[in-house]
Amino acid sequence: MAFSYSFKWLSLLLAAASLITIASADRALIESICSTSSNTPQCINILKTSAVSERGALGQLLTNVALRKVHKSLNLVRQLAKTSTDNQYDTCLEVFDDAFDSLKECKKAFSENHLKDANAMASAALTDFDTCSDEVTNAPPQLTDAIKESSNIIRILLAASYDGPA
Repeated sequence: MAFSYSFKWLSLLLAAASLITIASADRALIESICSTSSNTPQCINILKTSAVSERGALGQLLTNVALRKVHKSLNLVRQLAKTSTDNQYDTCLEVFDDAFDSLKECKKAFSENHLKDANAMASAALTDFDTCSDEVTNAPPQLTDAIKESSNIIRILLAASYDGPA
């Protein structure tokens, strides 16, 4: 009986030690990703409650956040285009749509642990936002803010998809 009781406690201690090790690995990976991103506090804030310990899964989580931001930006540009008398938002509509598609591909690449492909897709999405920013003259503050928010999260995605030099 005493042996059974001791075995149960030993099993519990080993399980707790395993969870602490996993939590440390999670923290180490998150710190590794976030320390290379251009917005460390935002990165940590997004990933701190994550229960995953694998770069591809963290990338998928970040991609979901980016997709929501890009969708919000796309809706804003659609509204601005409706009230505009010129075609200055046409390029933004096109490239934000492209960015959304690139991020869907990025998420798929993360799910398959193809980090280089995820990096290429995130980079393409970031280029799309830069293109919009370059095209629109006198952008309203809400568009400038939306571009900045989307670009920031995509830069964090780039950090998540970077796994050291080739």
